[in-house]
Amino acid sequence: MDVTQEQRTWARLAGITILLKTVLELGGDAVTIIGRTGASFEDTAHWAAQSDVLYRFALLNVGLAWILLGIMAFALYVVLEPVNKRLAQLALILRLGASFVGAASLMFRFAQGWLYKVSEPAGLFTSEQLHALVNVSQRAAGAGVMTSWIFLSAGWILFNLLFLRSRYLPRALAGFSVFASSVFIVVAATMFVLPQLTNMLKLVGLPGLVAEIVTAFWLLFKGLPPRTRTEEAMA
Repeated sequence: MDVTQEQRTWARLAGITILLKTVLELGGDAVTIIGRTGASFEDTAHWAAQSDVLYRFALLNVGLAWILLGIMAFALYVVLEPVNKRLAQLALILRLGASFVGAASLMFRFAQGWLYKVSEPAGLFTSEQLHALVNVSQRAAGAGVMTSWIFLSAGWILFNLLFLRSRYLPRALAGFSVFASSVFIVVAATMFVLPQLTNMLKLVGLPGLVAEIVTAFWLLFKGLPPRTRTEEAMA
C-alpha cells in the first residue's frame, strides 16, 4: 500500500498532538487533583479559593487536552483511512465521543472551584454541607472521565488494529497498545461501578499511556514507512 505525503504530514501532526495533549492533561491534573491529594477539605478549599486563577488555568489546560484529542483522532483517521475506511471512521467517532464527554465533565470540576470559593465567607454553608456538595460534583466529574476513557480506549484499539494491518507501526507496539487498551476498558468500567477503587486502578493505565507516548515519538520522528517503488515512480 502506497503511503502518501498527506498521510506523512498528518502522522506527524498526530504525534505532536498526542504529546501536547499529555503535557496539558498531566499539568492541569497535577494542579487540580494530584497536588492536593491527602490534604483536608478545609486546606483544599482554602488553597483553591486563594489560587482561583491558577485553578482556572489548570482546568483550561485540561480542556485544551480534550480538544487536542479530537484533532489527534482526525489526524489518525487521515493516516489510516486508506487501510480500512469504515474502521477508521468508527475509531474517529469513538475518540471524538471521548473528547466531547471529557470536555463536558469539566463543568463539574469548575463547580468544585466555586464551591471552594464560597467556603471562605462564613455562614453560607457548613463545612459538612460544602464537603458533601464537592463530593457530588467530584463523583459526577469522575463518572464523565471514566465514560470518556471507555470511548478513548475503544477508539485506540481500532486505530492500532489498523496500524497492525498496515504495518505503519512496529507490530509489537501496536499489538501491545491493543492489549493495554482492552484491559483499560475493563478497568474503566470497574471504576465506574466501584468508584472507591479508582485511585488503585488508575495505575493500570500507565502502560497504555507509555505506549501512546512511544507511538507519538515514532510518528513524529520515525514517521510512516519509506515510499514504495510505485510511489517513487509516480513522484
